Amino acid sequence: MNELDQYESPFVERSSAGGRLLSARAYNALLAGLILVSFIVMGLCARWSGSPAFALALGENALIVTIGCLVGSIVGLIAMSFGRSRESLGLSVAGYALFTATFGFTTSLALAQYSMQDISTALLATAGIVAVFGAAGLAFPQFFAKIQGVLFVALLALVVVEVVLGLMGASQSFTDIAVVLVFCGFIGWDVYRASTDEPTVNNAIWYAVEMFLDIINVFLRVLDLIGSRD
Repeated sequence: MNELDQYESPFVERSSAGGRLLSARAYNALLAGLILVSFIVMGLCARWSGSPAFALALGENALIVTIGCLVGSIVGLIAMSFGRSRESLGLSVAGYALFTATFGFTTSLALAQYSMQDISTALLATAGIVAVFGAAGLAFPQFFAKIQGVLFVALLALVVVEVVLGLMGASQSFTDIAVVLVFCGFIGWDVYRASTDEPTVNNAIWYAVEMFLDIINVFLRVLDLIGSRD
């Protein structure tokens, strides 16, 4: 994925102070591995949260759990941002662990509404989408570099529309399709950014989380479109 293919050793000293550059192969492997770990954590949380005992406990403390997970996810993102800007690997790893655990747990709760067949189908569809738009991000970098502003405006507009439709009790199937399209663009954009930034561990952690958020948004919307809730 990364364009810095001139680095042949697993680690290459950076010319400026602060950490090491990874080889393109090591950087891409770490990036993919971190995304995979996020999905594994989400799957484990889904398995754990599916037990009747957990459902009973969650029902009694739903608000506390929800707020705690939200705060944990935000703190994790902030920690990763500081870790990246200050070249602090420990802070980045801690932020990644906190975010993955809390966001993965929150996301896993949505999976309980669907059958395993629907989840598997949505995962396969999402994998195809990621492959296509990830490749597009590498093949057409200038295009994705130019649509950044359009993507953010479209996402903000969709959030407003969904809030209004939710208050009205209206169907939101068409917004699911629109969100999928927007996050397809974000997948290409984030792949482009990851491929042109310095191949460091901190950057791999940061872009892994960004791509995971892109992918999980596509996955959940596809699941909502094709799945029948239990």
